Amino acid sequence: MAYVPGNRIAAEQAVVYAPMSFRAIVAGWLVATGVAGLLYVAGLALGFSSFDAWHAEASAKGIGIGSAVWMIVTWVVALLLGGLFASWYDGRDDQTSGALHGVTVWGLSVTATGLWLALGLANAMHGHPGGDMHGGGDRGGMHPGMMATDDGEAIAVLDANVASLLGEHNRGAAAPIVAALVAGHDVTASSLLAADNGTSLGDATHALQRFAPEISNARVAAKTAADRAAHYTAMTLWIAFISSFLALLAAAVGGWLGAGHIHRVYHLRTYPSRTLG
Repeated sequence: MAYVPGNRIAAEQAVVYAPMSFRAIVAGWLVATGVAGLLYVAGLALGFSSFDAWHAEASAKGIGIGSAVWMIVTWVVALLLGGLFASWYDGRDDQTSGALHGVTVWGLSVTATGLWLALGLANAMHGHPGGDMHGGGDRGGMHPGMMATDDGEAIAVLDANVASLLGEHNRGAAAPIVAALVAGHDVTASSLLAADNGTSLGDATHALQRFAPEISNARVAAKTAADRAAHYTAMTLWIAFISSFLALLAAAVGGWLGAGHIHRVYHLRTYPSRTLG
C-alpha cells in the first residue's frame, strides 16, 4: 500500500485522546499514602529496636542517619507504586499518559503532605506557645535556648544568677534580662534589672558585671545552639528536597512502566493496534 501523507494526517486528526483520569490519580495517591504509612511504621520499629539506652548518643546519631535514608527510600518506593497503580487503574497502554498520571500522583502527595505538616505545626504552636517569659518560679521562666539544646546549662546558670538579684516577687522577670544579656544588649538588661529592683542603672550594671563569666558562657552556648539548629535545618531541607525529587522521578517511571505493561494486568482484554496504516 502506497504511503499517502494526506491519509496519515487525516488518521492522526481522527485520533481522540482521552483525558486524564482523576479517579486513577486519587487511587494512586491512596496507594502511595498507604505504602508510605506502612514503611514509616516499619522504620519506627527498626529505630526503636536498634536504640541502646547505654549508648544513647551514638544510637541517636545512627538513628538520625537511618531516618534520613529511610525517608528517601519510603518516598521513592511509595510514589513508584502509586504511579504504577494509577496507570494500571487508568487502563490505557499509553506510556506518556501513564507518566503524567504518576507525576500528578506525586504532586497530590506533596500537596497533601505540605498541608498536613502546616496544620500540625500550627496546632503545635497554638497548643505550646513556647514558654512563659513572665511566669512564676525560682528560675524566672524558661528561655528558648534553655529548652532547645544541650548547651542550655550555661543559660540556666545565668538565669539562676540573675534571679538571685531579684526579689521574691520579681523572680519571674529574669527571663527577659537573660535574653537581653545573651543577645549582647547589656544596657537593656541593666535597665530591666534597675526597673524591677527599683535601683539605679549604675547599681544594676555593677551587679550584672559580677556575672561576666556566666554571661560569656551563655553567649557562646547560644551561638553554638544557633549554629547547630541552622545545620540541622539545612540538612532537613536538603533531605526533603532530595527525597521529593527522587520521588518525582520514581512516580513518573512508575506510571510509564505501568502503562507499558498494562497487558499483563488486563491480560484478558484486547487492545486495538496503535499502528496507523
